[in-house]
Amino acid sequence: MGTPKPAHSFKPPSLPCIATVLAAMLLGHGHASPIVTAPNAPPAVGTAARELADTLSRLFPDDVFPVGPGVPESGDYIALGAADHDPAIRARAAARLGGPESYAVFITPDGPRRIAVLAGADALGAAHAAAALLKRLGCGFYISGDSLPPARRGPLTFEDWDLSDRPLVRERFVFNWHNFLSGCSTWNTNHWRSWIRAAGLGGFNGVMVHAYGNNPMAAFAFEGKEKPVGFLSTTVKGRDWSTPHVNDVRRLWGGEVFDSPVFGPDAGMVPDDTRVAAARALMRDAFAAAEERGMDVYFAVDVDTPTANPPELVDLLPESARFPIAFPRNKDPRQPHQTLWLPNPDTPEGYAYWKAQVDALMENYPQIDCLVAWFRAGGTPWTELKPEEMPAPWRREYEAEIARTPDAKDLKWSHNQFAIAKIVRAFRRALDQGGHAHVRLATGSWRFDFVPAADRFMPPAIPLLPLDYEVLHEKSQLRDAESRAVIREAGAHRPMIPITWAHHDDGHYNGRPYTPFDAFHSRLTDAKASGFGIIHWTTRPLDLYFESLSRQTWASSRDETLAATCAHMASRVFGPDAAAMGSRYLEQWVTGAPRFSRETSDWVIDRRLENVEAVIQGCKERKTLLHALQGVTRSPDQRARADYFLGLEDFIAAFHEAHDLYQRSRDALAKGDAAEARRLISLCHPEPVIEMFARFSSLNGITRGEQGLVVAYNLRWLTHIIGHRQALGLEPLRIKFAPTQHDPLAQAAGRFTFHAEADHRIWACLGTEETRAPAFDLGTAAPPDLPEVCRSGIRIVTATTVPLQPMMAIGKKDLGPPPRLAPGNYRLRLTFLPPTDNRSAAAEITPAGMRPEKIEIAPASPGSTLPIERQIRVAIGPQGPHEITIVPADHPIPLCAAVLERID
Repeated sequence: MGTPKPAHSFKPPSLPCIATVLAAMLLGHGHASPIVTAPNAPPAVGTAARELADTLSRLFPDDVFPVGPGVPESGDYIALGAADHDPAIRARAAARLGGPESYAVFITPDGPRRIAVLAGADALGAAHAAAALLKRLGCGFYISGDSLPPARRGPLTFEDWDLSDRPLVRERFVFNWHNFLSGCSTWNTNHWRSWIRAAGLGGFNGVMVHAYGNNPMAAFAFEGKEKPVGFLSTTVKGRDWSTPHVNDVRRLWGGEVFDSPVFGPDAGMVPDDTRVAAARALMRDAFAAAEERGMDVYFAVDVDTPTANPPELVDLLPESARFPIAFPRNKDPRQPHQTLWLPNPDTPEGYAYWKAQVDALMENYPQIDCLVAWFRAGGTPWTELKPEEMPAPWRREYEAEIARTPDAKDLKWSHNQFAIAKIVRAFRRALDQGGHAHVRLATGSWRFDFVPAADRFMPPAIPLLPLDYEVLHEKSQLRDAESRAVIREAGAHRPMIPITWAHHDDGHYNGRPYTPFDAFHSRLTDAKASGFGIIHWTTRPLDLYFESLSRQTWASSRDETLAATCAHMASRVFGPDAAAMGSRYLEQWVTGAPRFSRETSDWVIDRRLENVEAVIQGCKERKTLLHALQGVTRSPDQRARADYFLGLEDFIAAFHEAHDLYQRSRDALAKGDAAEARRLISLCHPEPVIEMFARFSSLNGITRGEQGLVVAYNLRWLTHIIGHRQALGLEPLRIKFAPTQHDPLAQAAGRFTFHAEADHRIWACLGTEETRAPAFDLGTAAPPDLPEVCRSGIRIVTATTVPLQPMMAIGKKDLGPPPRLAPGNYRLRLTFLPPTDNRSAAAEITPAGMRPEKIEIAPASPGSTLPIERQIRVAIGPQGPHEITIVPADHPIPLCAAVLERID
């Protein structure tokens, strides 16, 4: 494929001024419909005007649409502006507008000519007006990209331009979470700008991001010392949430969607010492794009985790400004606790620590409108803090608060919310002292069980932003009046902004999005919510979810039914002629297609896929609608969108079929029937399934999220199947020794590294972290005729143990134990680089449970760089460990690769 088509990116057009266009008209180059804005119009109005002109020029190529502040002397024109800034707009439209972000589109006479007024109560309202007009003309603006109707001949006419609307809730933001290769962590500036643009055109008014404590974009210095940070996620650096690494993504199955060996953001590929500056520059530009559109920026930053309270900085405080707690080293209850110190925001020095964070954020991102102090749902120092560990003044203060409201003591995380509220107050004080009193402050976390205690102890008017996590288990907090009570009770006296999930990283990541809530605005009203957010990572195919929730919270489409939204969207995605059939398909798809897979572990599928036959049958039935739909789509883009859904249905069916063969093969092996396990896995072919995904995802331009999923399907799905094949003796165990990168600060850090060959064969990579032997990579110093697999390795300088285990040898409670090599006889081929000092090298190799075997490696012949291979027989027994130990005789031996093959 070469360089992939850019994924739905938008470049601000370079538009001609009115004088230039009028001169072109005199030469017969088209009819002009000027778009007039006020002098010094707000940036959001200018951006809306330019994008309106650009889109109209695509729809009406016979017209030209100059943008500028000058009213033409004659002829009709479009007036776009904000009533709170533009007196002419205010005079014409004030009576038609109804509050912040409201808009009106109408035609008014001006002597012999007409003015098409696109008026907003404010700049964002004006942008909504421009978007509403384009939607009336048949455009669709979705989180994954635009759906424009075919261009039409002739001039633009001002017919049927009578629109008005207003949002029903104040906060409406989209939230992409930094961590996965398939989410915003791999975006560049153009991807951020496209996403922000799509959110604004889709009727939202804010964007939100989150930074873990290790994220370089949230770095700061305290007392002259920089906070330790990790990396933005790429396929060679950064390890958040099981991120795997590979040498060249282009060599993966479906790798033609990549144009370079490393997948990730440009800001993640800079030298380590510039990664903080690069991450800040990237996000500063993204937030500037939101500010240009008049959209709010919500920035959530962890305050409770170990990486948010790094001892390297906290220990700089005097003991009077910090307090110790006993915190577990990991989740294993058998492990001893460690003493961890936490900064006390009530002391001058402790407050200075928290203020340094706020000052750094606001200095680097002055566009922030709402700073969110974020905490996890347990398992962190501040959420595991015990009452007796709080400083003595806090204990007395807490007891006094409990005396006022005794029931508060029994609330979940009661004293923890009391403590975290201290951080929130410090943030507020730091914002005010730093000249940022206009910046709002909020707090948030997963689920809703923290809400009662947070409502009791957080400062008044601090909004709470709970993630509706339990939708994963079909238990959304918005599901009924009783479940909404926890929101309603807090919402009676402070802003509550529940965050819904378009899909779920812990189990419902791919397939379709969640079915949008019905009567969504009524649910929010009943819950006394002041708005809502939507969390997501990928963009396609989640558009229908965003479209439904957004439309339901605008007055003209309040609580719009799913059927109506499907019809509205189908007419734009597939064309008016296909609207009825497309609507049927979308509704059946978003309510009946499966949701599957996860993104937060080493497993794409971490539980059994159930009802596989029913899933495949459902795909077949929905495809009949799509085949019929193809016959009534008119434009190539519309047909490509129908083809995309056909490809998605084929992929869902093929994925389930392949994975079912894998899980049935695992079942057979667990029962001791290796022959049946081999038969089933020989029918399982995940490789073409991944290629299928890459192929249909490239229709209309592959998105960044889909590129990330190509990596995931290769390295967190296919690799498990390869490991199972290796356990059954059907595929050699392949190990390449090379340097591996690890990130001790990462959340649930990934640990697996792979090497992909040009023919897509995948090797497991082991380096210093895995073997304790020093690793090397010859890089450009490697002789050109040296086989690639031998251009890196480990130096065996002392007794070194190498595990002989299948790829992804990890187990899971729901899936069984790790794969193990079947007992039998194997041939182990070890590849070494020859000594370069004209001396032979010797070593003793001992497979577990066997006698040692001596090998000798002769020095390289003059001018030769060919590696040396040595073979030994290995008998694998039913018990472990399955490993070899290599002991060099005198000087280091460079080991490059190991291949273990079943020979019986």
